[in-house]
Amino acid sequence: MGVELRGLEGKNVLITGASKGQGFSHAKAFAEAGCNIAAIDITEPIPDIYPLGTPETMAATVKAIEERGQRCIPLPCDIRDEAQVKASVEKALDLFGGRIDVIVNNAGVAALDPIHKMRSSTMHAVIDTIVKGAIYVTKYAVDNMIGRGSGKIINISSAVTGSGHAMLSHYVAAKHAINGLTTSWAMELSEFNINVNSICPATIKPGIGQGSGMVLGLAPEAGVTMDEAFEMFSSGGNMPGLKWRAEVQHITDMVLFLASDNADMITGAIIPVDCGQMSR
Repeated sequence: MGVELRGLEGKNVLITGASKGQGFSHAKAFAEAGCNIAAIDITEPIPDIYPLGTPETMAATVKAIEERGQRCIPLPCDIRDEAQVKASVEKALDLFGGRIDVIVNNAGVAALDPIHKMRSSTMHAVIDTIVKGAIYVTKYAVDNMIGRGSGKIINISSAVTGSGHAMLSHYVAAKHAINGLTTSWAMELSEFNINVNSICPATIKPGIGQGSGMVLGLAPEAGVTMDEAFEMFSSGGNMPGLKWRAEVQHITDMVLFLASDNADMITGAIIPVDCGQMSR
């Protein structure tokens, strides 16, 4: 008898960074499991950061979810801005009848900066998106979970928290903060039956369009192609052997598991989906 993910159908899921990469993959998978999606993503450029979401990628996300028979609320939002987050979450709650069942704090950006030449613009973009963004979204979305005594929060961290990485200290610091938020929120929210967990992915295979964009965006800064950058980051961090190359579906599988009833007794966990990187 096969094992099935239980309890996903009919859930309302809020996902940040939902119009590209991991977020887009998670949104489609949740829709296929019978969930409605509140899709938060920036749709304007951030100075000195590689291309992110656009109105076109947001529209394509809505279409992809609706093609799977589910509802998608598009929420263009810069999660570095608390007022924008508050308005977006309130809209989602209003349209979802006051209920968000799952929060996926996925949005993030990265840049390559040596510490002695770190650009203030990229430092603020990385830390404000990853850390403050997750705090703002959870601040405004968790109250309905507390009131109902139920909910799942899934934070996307990174395998870089288990090893040292040159040129990425602002990104590594931000992802360490995500792990700290995870364990703190798990303790704080446990009495309300809310699960809080973090996933630490390895470098994810990049893709154009709505594919994973971080490696694609960093490749020009490293002076290599998209595929060369993926191999450089993967071979430098993952376990030896060509098997150990992560694709976005590997992360999506863990996200859906943690959102399901199957994972009801898992909270406060920092879970690597990292091709062995954190054990090296």
